[in-house]
Amino acid sequence: MKRFPVVFLCLFSVAVSAQNEADVLRYSVENLGSTARSFGSAGAFGAIGADASCAAINPAGLARFRSSNFFFSAGFYNAKNKAFYIDKELSDNKFNFNIPNLGFVVNIRGEDYESKKPEGFVNFVLGFNINRLNNFNKRSIFNADNTTSITQEWAERASKTEAEPLYFSQYSLENLAYQAFTIDKDTSSPTVPKYMSAYGQNGILVNQRGIILSRGALTDYNLSFAGNYRHVFMFGIALGAKGVRYIENNNFTEKDLKTSNVKDIKNVTLDKYLRTSGVGLNAKVGLNAAPTEYLRIGYAFHSPTVFNLTDSYSYTIKSQFDVGARDPFDSVRENGTFSTEAIYKYKITTPSRHVFSIGLVNKEIGFLSMDIETVNYSSGNLQPKDPKEEPFLQENLNIRNNFSSRVVNLRLGGEAIYEQYRFRAGYARYPSPYKNGAVPYVKSLVNNVYTLGFGIKTSKYSFDIAYVNSGYSDYTVPYSLDNLPANTSNYTITNNVRAVNIVISAGIRLD
Repeated sequence: MKRFPVVFLCLFSVAVSAQNEADVLRYSVENLGSTARSFGSAGAFGAIGADASCAAINPAGLARFRSSNFFFSAGFYNAKNKAFYIDKELSDNKFNFNIPNLGFVVNIRGEDYESKKPEGFVNFVLGFNINRLNNFNKRSIFNADNTTSITQEWAERASKTEAEPLYFSQYSLENLAYQAFTIDKDTSSPTVPKYMSAYGQNGILVNQRGIILSRGALTDYNLSFAGNYRHVFMFGIALGAKGVRYIENNNFTEKDLKTSNVKDIKNVTLDKYLRTSGVGLNAKVGLNAAPTEYLRIGYAFHSPTVFNLTDSYSYTIKSQFDVGARDPFDSVRENGTFSTEAIYKYKITTPSRHVFSIGLVNKEIGFLSMDIETVNYSSGNLQPKDPKEEPFLQENLNIRNNFSSRVVNLRLGGEAIYEQYRFRAGYARYPSPYKNGAVPYVKSLVNNVYTLGFGIKTSKYSFDIAYVNSGYSDYTVPYSLDNLPANTSNYTITNNVRAVNIVISAGIRLD
């Protein structure tokens, strides 16, 4: 006996509370990305210039190109993740092949191009580059026993509606959970409808296991223009579009471990699928100065990016019960699978950035460089595309309360020259975007990046390879209960990721 008529598959265009501050953070964080030369020096190229990565850091550096060039890079990325949930740690790997950079620059000679002591513009550079700014590939597996259940969260969601089941949104998790017999009406609350887990008031002991697989990237497409004045002052501007592609498959399975004769849930599974795509527009402006032959300094401003995003996602709840299990109204609990699909369009604004750079350069020996990048993550924003829809008031409040307004990213790098060979090393540090105390393990959320690189440069081509080793932590909350039983907690899945990226680049002179 089904509780009421069911729509097994629904397609709609309204919000179902899937968007939150985690989405804003996902598309606000940017890491190393571009050529192997840049990777090998930890991306510290804001003041050095003459590399395709400058289009994503400080476009003024493109003005140091003295010829037209084509660039292509290939990346081999492997993320090893140790996921800790409650009292168990499990490991898994995710490999990804990608193209971190593709593009070209066209050198336009100025009036003083041939002069050793120019009095005017030496050259201008027009470029188009594609740079990968973040890699979302990761796999997390978990398995542990728990004394709370995800069905309790579904019951809390249903109780907050204070509605009869017939008035649940047909697209909501609480609606699916009620159809699947995993939550029941609480018969002790006859006036305002309340709900409880199908485990009832019995003690809960369950095994919870699952897998979270994510893939995709944040990619920067930009058209740049830069000018070189007397080899002393450089300016540049890049007009860009950032592309988002994010896919997540999330499976959560719960199995009853009680040995009592109580007949209730045998096991329940929640499958979630999310695909996010969209484009955001932004601009970068930069300045470089060379007060002496050996000193270079730079500054760049990255405007906020306004993304127009579309989420396509689905929820599926599968339930299986002990033979003879009945609900509080003596209806037989029926095994079943209930699904809903959703499409929702919204906007995310990610924060601006300021990049301050300094470099010590000797054209015969090499360089040492440093980039300091400041980001105000608390300025991020989430809003519906349709202004008539309900605004994300709580989500934006969480951004203000939990995200840091003073994050300083550091990149240090160097290159040594021996004839046509180049030897590189670097270190980058990306602190946690959260305020202290806002979430667990804030100090562990720092991303430390160590890099090595090697290159060959001739008058006709360049070849570079880089090794990048990064280590960071993040976490996922499978579900959260407002009313926790005594001596229990809302547990997180803590991911400790060690990622290795091998990047190979080739550059060809076109003139």
